[in-house]
Amino acid sequence: MVSSRKRNIEEIDVVEREEPTLLHRIRSQWQFANLCQWIFLFGKVVKIDDSLDTEDIETECLKPNAPVLQDIGLALLKFISSHRGLTHELFDEYTRRQYLARAPEKNPFGSDEIQILQQMTQWIMLRPERVREKMEEQKDVDQASWRIEPLGWDRDDRTYFVLDDNRVYRLTDAPPKQVTPKKKSKPTKYGSRSNKRRRVSAAEAADEPDQTPKESTEAPSPTREDDGLGGMKWECVAVTLEEVQGLIASFHKTKDDNEKILRDSLRDHLLPILEKQEESRKRKEQQREKELLNLAKMANAKRSSRIAGKVEQQKQEEKAKEEAQVVQAQQVAARKEEQQRLKLEKERDSRLLSREKRLKEREARRSQHERELSQLSEDNRSGSGRVSERRLQAEIEKNKRALQELDDEDEEDDWIFDCICGVYGQVDDGTHSISCEKCNVWQHSKIPLRLSDLPATRGGGGCKATDDN
Repeated sequence: MVSSRKRNIEEIDVVEREEPTLLHRIRSQWQFANLCQWIFLFGKVVKIDDSLDTEDIETECLKPNAPVLQDIGLALLKFISSHRGLTHELFDEYTRRQYLARAPEKNPFGSDEIQILQQMTQWIMLRPERVREKMEEQKDVDQASWRIEPLGWDRDDRTYFVLDDNRVYRLTDAPPKQVTPKKKSKPTKYGSRSNKRRRVSAAEAADEPDQTPKESTEAPSPTREDDGLGGMKWECVAVTLEEVQGLIASFHKTKDDNEKILRDSLRDHLLPILEKQEESRKRKEQQREKELLNLAKMANAKRSSRIAGKVEQQKQEEKAKEEAQVVQAQQVAARKEEQQRLKLEKERDSRLLSREKRLKEREARRSQHERELSQLSEDNRSGSGRVSERRLQAEIEKNKRALQELDDEDEEDDWIFDCICGVYGQVDDGTHSISCEKCNVWQHSKIPLRLSDLPATRGGGGCKATDDN
């Protein structure tokens, strides 16, 4: 029954070992703690970013592609290898070469990044003088601070450490190896007790014959591959302030002297540091939340500003569009007005030319009639007799009537209202008007007079009445 009970506990332990998360396994890996502690002490020597802490490194270990781990590995490789010009692209090849040269029998390359980086730190320490000469601590007394001493032990003689990341680690000694008793052995002074134990084992084996081979087959299952600690177990037992407080509380009612010392050391030395860190973390978190709130406000303000800017821009664009439309309408109206003005001027010029032509033709006919009338009067006085007196008198009357008709036309065409605004004819609209004294052409006084706007005789140039007006 005893062996059966032990098997159940082992089975439970196997199940529990399968349950921890990847983060828990990383934290309980002694190579991880060793790597972080080494970086804390000597990272500056190999030019690793001194702002990195354990939380940053473990976060990178959880990423599928961890650029920070790649940077750490490259910095370590540059310190180990004599090759110059190493880059991330050459890291895999030259790290394999280092393993082949230094530890070909235990090459974990490609399976565990933490083991690789930790192993590289150990290779660096094979020549400690290169590290010492670049450290600030040059005296032996100062260099003694690099050594990490145990913080204490519990009732099971498990050793507790607190590294510079202020995490609590526990180291459990390897279980004693079970020695299979030989069939024949020489008696010793403890022979009676040994025989008794053998007898108990034999009796148990006799009681449970089927379980012995089962135990022998199950024995290799909990056996783990040696990770470099010789079978000892390394685990991270407390990370946060709450976990440390819980660990201290577990030793509250202890009667073991070692656990009392361990409890007091954790309470007096580690707890104040974590409380300050927690306060600092909360302040940073509050500051970060405040910054995020300010950023949100700024984003809203910028968004509101952008919206207001867009609205204002839209208003400006609409205003500019309206102004452009007004200007365009004015230009169209001005063009139409100019076209209308040119049309009216053209029509007026045409009318002036027609009137001038009529006046000239009328003047020519008058001159002709006057010459004919003068000639007929002369013939009538001389009595030449070339034509009859009656006929001559008829021609004289005819020319007189023609002259009278020309006079009547002159009276009808004596004045004309011909303004550049378009008003034409013998009209009087009651507005103030002016006329040319020579040609008797009237137009509105409010219309600016130009020399080209006044009637002109094509033979004698512009009308001289403009000089008097």
